[in-house]
Amino acid sequence: MRLRPAGLCVLSIVGGVVTGCRGNDSNRADSAQALPPVFPSAAVNTGWNSEAGPLMIVSSGSSDTVGVVLPEATDSTIEALGKITPAVAGLTFDLFGRGGRTATAVPATAIVQTDTVRECDTWPMARLRSVVARGNWRVGFVSGRVQPVQLDSIEALTGADSAVLAASLARTAATLAGVSDPTFKGLPFRVRSAYAFNLDTVDVVVADVMRTVNEEANPRVEHLLIVGERAHGSNAKFEVGYYNRSAGAEEATQATEILTVVKIGAAKEPAIVVNIEYDDGGKLGLIERSAGGKWSATWRSAYTDC
Repeated sequence: MRLRPAGLCVLSIVGGVVTGCRGNDSNRADSAQALPPVFPSAAVNTGWNSEAGPLMIVSSGSSDTVGVVLPEATDSTIEALGKITPAVAGLTFDLFGRGGRTATAVPATAIVQTDTVRECDTWPMARLRSVVARGNWRVGFVSGRVQPVQLDSIEALTGADSAVLAASLARTAATLAGVSDPTFKGLPFRVRSAYAFNLDTVDVVVADVMRTVNEEANPRVEHLLIVGERAHGSNAKFEVGYYNRSAGAEEATQATEILTVVKIGAAKEPAIVVNIEYDDGGKLGLIERSAGGKWSATWRSAYTDC
């Protein structure tokens, strides 16, 4: 699924069957009708790092129209967003992709929602007013709130280095504990995507590793999202700091796309921004590293499906 302003997961990170991470949120409440306030006090999505700003934007994949991600929205309150004009007036945004920051201080203007008949849940919309070359950006934060971290894809490594890293990740995936569908027992893992980045004292790799059962009548897939790290410049094995396992029917099992990595606030707390893809929608999420060096899924957005 392509990342769209209304088809985002994320961030999350903890959907489906999860091992070694937080359980999925099950907050439910009656939908609010307008802002302010948008959300009933008993139905506020928690875990968002306020140092990252009051909201986030996501690329639509085309033109300058963006989705405005309201971090406090839940699966229950997202329906009300179709009647909301997002509060982006006066804000500028830094735009980020896997290559780091692609543009700085891009102003935005809200798009007034006129379609009140919706068949799916989506984020409110805005339009970027600047015509600067923005490159392949995926998410935007209010200017000055986060700093970029550049990712290096496994595909950019030399053939030998790429093969060594892929083999290491596959072996690591095979050793991780947790309940796995017995259908996959003994089957090899392969690396769907992998990115490496540096955090001063440590080198980090984040990868989506998968294996499949290619039965024509019932194709099945298992995904493992793995975050590992080792001392900067070391050739030692990456030690797993976080992982998330999901398995099931091919068309119904979530897969995770890495969108960018940033450092949040004055403390420069590292955060991986992800899109958790489902068959017909998804969520955005954050996986953050604490000052003590522990990685954990801290926030995921409401589910959108168009």
